[in-house]
Amino acid sequence: MSKRNFHHKSETFGFDKDSAWALNALRLIFSVPRAYQPLVSAWNFKYPGTTKSLEKLREMGFISYQPSVLVDTRTGLVSDKLSSPVSRYKLNSKGKALYNSAYTDIRVLHDQFPRLTMQNASKVLALLGQFNLDVSTGKFGQSIPSALSNLDLPERSARWWVSHFIEKGYMVELAEKVADVREIIPAHYRVNRLLCTQLKDVIEAFPDTAPPSLAIEFRLNRTRFLEDIDPSRIGISGATDFDHDVQCQNLLAAIIKSPKCALAGIFSVEPRILLRTAMGSTPWKFTDNGTNQVFYQPDAEIREREGIGIPSRSIIEYERFQSRRDAWSHIERFLGWLHLKSLPMEPAVLRFVVDSDSRARSYVELIEAFADWSLDNQSNIPANNVTLAVSTLDRILKADDPLESKNWFRVSIKGSKDIKITPLLHDSNDSPYDSYFSYTEEEL
Repeated sequence: MSKRNFHHKSETFGFDKDSAWALNALRLIFSVPRAYQPLVSAWNFKYPGTTKSLEKLREMGFISYQPSVLVDTRTGLVSDKLSSPVSRYKLNSKGKALYNSAYTDIRVLHDQFPRLTMQNASKVLALLGQFNLDVSTGKFGQSIPSALSNLDLPERSARWWVSHFIEKGYMVELAEKVADVREIIPAHYRVNRLLCTQLKDVIEAFPDTAPPSLAIEFRLNRTRFLEDIDPSRIGISGATDFDHDVQCQNLLAAIIKSPKCALAGIFSVEPRILLRTAMGSTPWKFTDNGTNQVFYQPDAEIREREGIGIPSRSIIEYERFQSRRDAWSHIERFLGWLHLKSLPMEPAVLRFVVDSDSRARSYVELIEAFADWSLDNQSNIPANNVTLAVSTLDRILKADDPLESKNWFRVSIKGSKDIKITPLLHDSNDSPYDSYFSYTEEEL
């Protein structure tokens, strides 16, 4: 719906009064491309009445809504009913090596399992292949029923072989059971053209209670609006283009419930920030007088407050598939952003969240290395006191207070006292990263 009727044109969203009933809901819906239900619920926890306001806006046609999408990952088809959680499995590194060797020469399976006939070896190899998952599909593993939907193998035989592979150290059973028919895309809300058009008129009509700055904050002049998510973009494994966004909002839903999260300040998901640089030969310098620009789009920007001190600028980066080399560049852009967009007395924290303990350990090494580099390069560090922090998604989702320091490994970087400060952005192929890590470690 894009054409306004009389009822639409007469709606003020409460801005004709001192307290707008829709303001908290609008702040949320304009802060994210899509407001998934977990984030909506957390926002409603912080600002009671948000869900009711969103539903009222939806009923009036001012925001778009898509119900949750349930998918049978055995077929890739949309479903209308969830199934029960089942055990999940995947090959470990030893199992992947076995599969790759056997795929090249199937006799490898006969060597490892002498009682296996060559006639059945191809079926066992196909079974192994069902559990040979890459990073993007391996998070939830594979169930035996799902594997069998693509194989000509009796269930009893498949279960025996899975147990045998686990016993021999080729396969692992994941700790969490997950349903084959599950919610892939949560229900979500998003802005539409009708809302932007009406809000512009309301702001013009009530400038005292609907400040003109809202038009800039909400980007009401946007011309592109998101459509419903097409279920056909969901892979048969349940992996989607939206997995990062959904998990990132699960993370933010936990974080904003923290007493230390100051939502009255800034809350922005995927902010698009342009930073001026003096281009030329690398490394590039961040400077207000720069004639070129680089793009910085962290996953989220918030404010944190502890006690009565100055709130900290806080950037959240949910690092799902990025390498440590990418993360080094993220730190440099973060420092450039502070130098150009903040006051020197504002403290700041960059929080990396990763999916596993092993990734967390590698990122801890990264922030320690960057802190070490900063000691010898004070002129490239902004005047702000900075904290670099690392944690895992699972730890943050389970924490009573996700921003409590005990849930993070942290290193501090003192603000530079140099008169001339020039934070740098290195080319990824010519970076201080290489002084600390070898190329073989790059994908950690």
